[in-house]
Amino acid sequence: MSKRIIFSYAFFFIAVTTQIIDLIFSSSELNREYYYNNLLQFALLVLIVSPITGIVLGLFAKRGKHKLIAIALNAIFFVSISLVALVNLWIITFGK
Repeated sequence: MSKRIIFSYAFFFIAVTTQIIDLIFSSSELNREYYYNNLLQFALLVLIVSPITGIVLGLFAKRGKHKLIAIALNAIFFVSISLVALVNLWIITFGK
């Protein structure tokens, strides 16, 4: 397995981990205000950029099953979660 595939998987798992952290902090009562004021935009940015970087790294990797799996995982994550994060980041940045 090439380094690009490994980094593609790493960016996928970074995005998944960020989504899990987002769900935990947004549902807890203790740190909700701090999270929304300081960390939400960074988390949304990671959710948007990580799958895109993973797809690009997967496209430039060597042929094989791992390449297809890496591209598919990152593409599915981008379509299912990152587009909603992009809309949320747009609303936070530019308002209603």
